[in-house]
Amino acid sequence: MPCPSCGYALQKLEVTTNAGSKFEVDHCGRCGGTWFDPYEINRIPYHEVVRIAHLTVLPKNPPLDTSVHKCPRCLKNLVLSHYESIPHGIQMLRCPKCHGIWATQKALEVFKKHQEETIKEYKISKVAFPSLSVVFVPTLFTLLLIASTFVTINKVQEEKDARIKAEESIVNISTFGLTSNGINITFQTKTKVKTSISYGPSSLELITKPISETPSLSHHIYLTDLKSNTFYLFKITMEDGMGRKYTGEENSFVTPP
Repeated sequence: MPCPSCGYALQKLEVTTNAGSKFEVDHCGRCGGTWFDPYEINRIPYHEVVRIAHLTVLPKNPPLDTSVHKCPRCLKNLVLSHYESIPHGIQMLRCPKCHGIWATQKALEVFKKHQEETIKEYKISKVAFPSLSVVFVPTLFTLLLIASTFVTINKVQEEKDARIKAEESIVNISTFGLTSNGINITFQTKTKVKTSISYGPSSLELITKPISETPSLSHHIYLTDLKSNTFYLFKITMEDGMGRKYTGEENSFVTPP
């Protein structure tokens, strides 16, 4: 498989988890990037990240710098990953189709170090507390904090599962007829559902409009209130017959001047 960053052939590397199980990742020995299939990035421990970093060989000639990064498995254009667990300032790319993750050597090291420090802090918080009669208020506050952390983690996981379900259900999404103030967006769903779209120049400025107000397999909308020379994000929300809603990952486009 070709490296999304430099085009060099990715190599299979076996890594060992903290529990002792083994799996393979696809590593570029030229630029140091690593490709992870879905959920694999959470299994690799930090010490293995450091080990494979030493396997990177600096090229004699500068590697090819591609402006468009493509998934090495399905050749779809990779997009920025917006998962909440990624530290601020670190960028990793995600395939919108197969949900694999592409991480540069630096981004992977920072991400895994942050992840392991978070886990370590959580384990420390589970150490037995002093007598309840002595520190009742601090202990109660800590317990509430831990409880809220569990709720947050479960909510994040539910949102992640919903995004994956939506991405698996939405197929053949297409944008065409892009002008300075309009665009056509079409897609199909594997089951008949109601759909809507949320779009705007940022995730804090989204407008929501219905697409299919009755359950359908084919969906189309023409947005006509866009501004010229502007970057837009958009995401699709599906609603099944039981009223459950699933929102897919963000996509983007830029209107011409």
